[in-house]
Amino acid sequence: MKNLLLGLGVIGLVPGAWFLYKYLYPDSGGADRNDLVLGGICAGVGLICFAVFFFMKFREEGEQDISITKF
Repeated sequence: MKNLLLGLGVIGLVPGAWFLYKYLYPDSGGADRNDLVLGGICAGVGLICFAVFFFMKFREEGEQDISITKF
């Protein structure tokens, strides 16, 4: 599950960055707001996936018992 979230996060950020780049530096004519909306949605989905991934990872690591006898 964590690997899936990490993959979706990367897959979401790549097109998000591409659409935002297309919005900031248009090829010809004016900037298209659809690129801004698509870039924001893709980047938002990617960041949400990363946040859930790190939340799950830290919660899993926090549940481990730490024993003083290990030292």
